[in-house]
Amino acid sequence: MMQDDMPGSWLIRGYGSEVLLKHLKALLGEVEGVRAHEDVEPVHRMRVACRRLRSLLPIFGPHLAPKRYKRWRRAFRKLGRALGAARDTDVHIERVKVFLRGIEGKERLGVARLLLRLRQQRAALQAEVLTALSAFEQSQVADEMRALLVPLALPVRGMTWSLVAEPELYRLAEQTIRERLEAFLAFGEYVDRPECVNELHLMRIRAKHLRYTLEAFSPLYGEDLKPYIQAVRTCQEWLGAVHDLDVWLLYLPEFTEQELKRTRDYYGHTRPFARLRPGLEAFQAFCQTERQETYARFRDAWQSWMAEGMWQGLVHRLEFALSPGGARIVHGRQADDTLMES
Repeated sequence: MMQDDMPGSWLIRGYGSEVLLKHLKALLGEVEGVRAHEDVEPVHRMRVACRRLRSLLPIFGPHLAPKRYKRWRRAFRKLGRALGAARDTDVHIERVKVFLRGIEGKERLGVARLLLRLRQQRAALQAEVLTALSAFEQSQVADEMRALLVPLALPVRGMTWSLVAEPELYRLAEQTIRERLEAFLAFGEYVDRPECVNELHLMRIRAKHLRYTLEAFSPLYGEDLKPYIQAVRTCQEWLGAVHDLDVWLLYLPEFTEQELKRTRDYYGHTRPFARLRPGLEAFQAFCQTERQETYARFRDAWQSWMAEGMWQGLVHRLEFALSPGGARIVHGRQADDTLMES
């Protein structure tokens, strides 16, 4: 339902509605798979959809539902937390399984114990996932969003966005992308400081928000944003891998202490733990080496992007679209003048 007191053009509302409905549909399409828990991918895909909605609601929400979008975002955050804990454990299980397949002998016992504990943890987390999913459904946020957004998206259905030269829409894209690019680049000073674990984790989060924003607005620019999206995706993936390894390097000493205590409580002494130690130490050494190598690959990629002027190129592309006639030209095609004048 269109409301006259909402800021922004009808094209911004229509565009934002299409974007949000796409990710809401993706989220709802995974409900049964998440409940069944027969495969790890539904949780992963639902978590990604949650993240995208949380990232994009502050962009489009003020134009669509100024009084409601923050509540919607809180609902996705609550669901996302439960999904995140489950997904992180799924990823850890897979890494341990891969490592276990590559070792033999005395090292296997400790790694097998680690895998057992992770599987037990994941089983316990499934109940939390189901509780969070039920709470989200009871909030009726999805129904509320669809009731508002579907009518707003109808007038723009089937529109070729790369031919739409609407200044307000391009200004929103340029402003939002630049803000998130600046937030991301603010962490560039830590690229040569691999010990800055927290800052690199925050840089990964900023990369994720920038990527989601670029992908949300990419239809406006034809193919022009693809190289920047790929670069940010690569950065996010490398930093994500580094963060996962940092988590392991913090967790493994804690896990060792927990298993020592379990052994002492059960046997009255810790001698049986000696069978587990070689595998846990081998896995920790692997994580340390993998962290160094992964970080080196990330740093090399970053230096390459900086040498190429990757991020300046993105700014120039955004500025060109806002120049007189710039938004009209996408790969040599002329935008629809009637839409330009709307």
